[in-house]
Amino acid sequence: MFRARFRRREGNGRRFLHPPPCFGALVLAGLALPCNARAHDAPAEEVSEGHAAPDDEGAETEIVVTGERRPRAASAIVRDRRLLGAAPQSTGSELLRTVPGVFVSQHGGQGKAHQIFFRGFDAVHGQDLEIWVAGAPVNEIGNVHGQGYADLHFLMPEVVRRIEALPGTYDPSQGDFAVAGTMRFALGYDVPGTTVRASHGSFDTQRLFLAYHPEGASPETFGAFELFDSAGFGVGRAAQRASAIAQLVHPVADDLQLRLMASSYAGSFGAAGVLRQRDVDRGVLDRFDAYHGGQGGRSTRTQLVASLLHDDGATELELTPYVVLRTLSLSYDYTGFLVNPELGDTTRQHNDSVAVGTRARYRQRVKVFRADDAVEVGLAARNDWIDQSQRYQDHGGRPFATLIDARLRTSTLGAYVDAELHPIRRLLVRGGVRADVASFAVHDRLAPTPHRESQGAFLGEKLVADWAITPHLHGIASWGRGFRTPQARGVADGTRIPFTEVRSAELGLRWKEGPQEASVAAYATDLTDDVVFDERVGRNEAVPGTRRLGVAAHLETTLGWFASGLGATLTRAAFREAGGRFEAGQLVPYVPQLVVRADLAARPILGTWAGRTVRAHFGIGMQGLVRRPLPYGEFGRDALVTDLRLGVRRAQLELTLDVRNLLGVSWNEGEFVYASHFDSGAPTSLIPARHITAGEPRSALLSAALYF
Repeated sequence: MFRARFRRREGNGRRFLHPPPCFGALVLAGLALPCNARAHDAPAEEVSEGHAAPDDEGAETEIVVTGERRPRAASAIVRDRRLLGAAPQSTGSELLRTVPGVFVSQHGGQGKAHQIFFRGFDAVHGQDLEIWVAGAPVNEIGNVHGQGYADLHFLMPEVVRRIEALPGTYDPSQGDFAVAGTMRFALGYDVPGTTVRASHGSFDTQRLFLAYHPEGASPETFGAFELFDSAGFGVGRAAQRASAIAQLVHPVADDLQLRLMASSYAGSFGAAGVLRQRDVDRGVLDRFDAYHGGQGGRSTRTQLVASLLHDDGATELELTPYVVLRTLSLSYDYTGFLVNPELGDTTRQHNDSVAVGTRARYRQRVKVFRADDAVEVGLAARNDWIDQSQRYQDHGGRPFATLIDARLRTSTLGAYVDAELHPIRRLLVRGGVRADVASFAVHDRLAPTPHRESQGAFLGEKLVADWAITPHLHGIASWGRGFRTPQARGVADGTRIPFTEVRSAELGLRWKEGPQEASVAAYATDLTDDVVFDERVGRNEAVPGTRRLGVAAHLETTLGWFASGLGATLTRAAFREAGGRFEAGQLVPYVPQLVVRADLAARPILGTWAGRTVRAHFGIGMQGLVRRPLPYGEFGRDALVTDLRLGVRRAQLELTLDVRNLLGVSWNEGEFVYASHFDSGAPTSLIPARHITAGEPRSALLSAALYF
């Protein structure tokens, strides 16, 4: 994002605009704006002007103009409140559905991290998708349930101002887990005063949302609280959570801004587990039933983020330290009595972690070919302290075997340099390199030699060429190498950490004119090795290298009170080599080949009532999922789910009706194929069978909001 500042002095009945010293460079940077078509540069993603309050005679006020920098990939996208709030979304993870190519599912209860699919990757709970919220990392290094575990239940949908989706590995600022890409959440709440929203709906779902935003303050300054309780749409699906978030943005001095964000979250939830499809078809169990109780978990998160930003238009300096405290407890059973015929296979995992780190970057305009050429350097440092365990327990909750009992200490450091050059009039070249080092120390309480240490390094290059074909149409070629760290427990003592290497390329077109934009891009991604969720052990397991080939497209329109976003991603994900139970050329299981999404929102003014304006809200979100490969050559059921939001507001009162799965489609959030044995009285069979977790049926939630 770039900024231009102008100081206005009033006196003697005249007004003067005094540009800063770097104004000349900023004018050249402004050639990217739509008002100058001759430069054949891209229009800015967003331009806004700060509001200057009236001043006394002779006083100065400041006007700040901001805009988004041009994207590093044709398929990059930014979603703001116009579409984020179009259709019902109950958690931060569900907001990701509005990003083209993303599908999220919840097969482990309303409190466990969502399973996220993006651009041909089954990121499971975050292993292939780098996620940041307000400058803090969400991915957890070394989590016992899965590397990169990313739980967004602490995040209320109302306080997300913007999601920046960066596909691929083309930006040097991207680090660990940026395999399919990166999602960055920016927080804010712009409704002035106090908001009180109470909701009640199907399955005895109740929700209370409170928020406060000081009138006249930046939208980034707010406080919010959420209380949620639901019996769930079937056996064992009850959930409760409470979350509080506060953020303050304060100007410290000229061109210097301080941002503080603190949040705390606690949730508990049940889970129904899986059902064998054959048992559902035969009527042994209802699709919303469960084999037994005792599944679910508890999750907490507390975090503090501070960010200091200096931006005078010519230079930017940002420092963002953070601390995150996390706790996760999970109980699940995917196999019944297959492994332990007498006591059962219910598994309990526990993970406590503390993450402390910082990010810093410095950006300087350096004239090489043009005045708006720039160089940026950045660094990232993170330390994690983790204590974890995994045990078998009987249906009474009593543990009888310990599988994992370990203490981990991980340190990761990264640094990058990135250049932005304009060698000729229509060409923008961006390139950089990033170096990362990881160090693991593991104390395995179950191993004969409990202490292990390892370290490794990775160097990744990035290159982007952006050619302005016309003032509004750009061709963008992107290439980059990225990485993913492995589970620390699986690395041998004294060895070099085996980073998963990611090579990604994309070629596409991007068009933007006024309120409309569109893109189409072809991409390819290779991994030296991969991980796939293994239901038999309840975690990700190593598999051979894979390749994704795909096409992504999106179209977005914003016209006054109407906004729409349409997107589709077609991907083929296959193994490049044979290994274990997979053959070369075999499709990667669980990754949907086609994901389509449509969001439409209309917010017209209906008229006036008793002298007050009445505004309506009509929003719809449609998600399609086609051809989900399963192990052993099978495919999951296709799905098309539609959600609806209707609302009306007059003055301080607003009523909203959210309907999820409007058409009442019978669909499956998760489908798996493997051997299981849930009937302890029947003979054990090792023949793989299809298992499902049911998707949410039709439900409604009525909300009343008061603004004052």
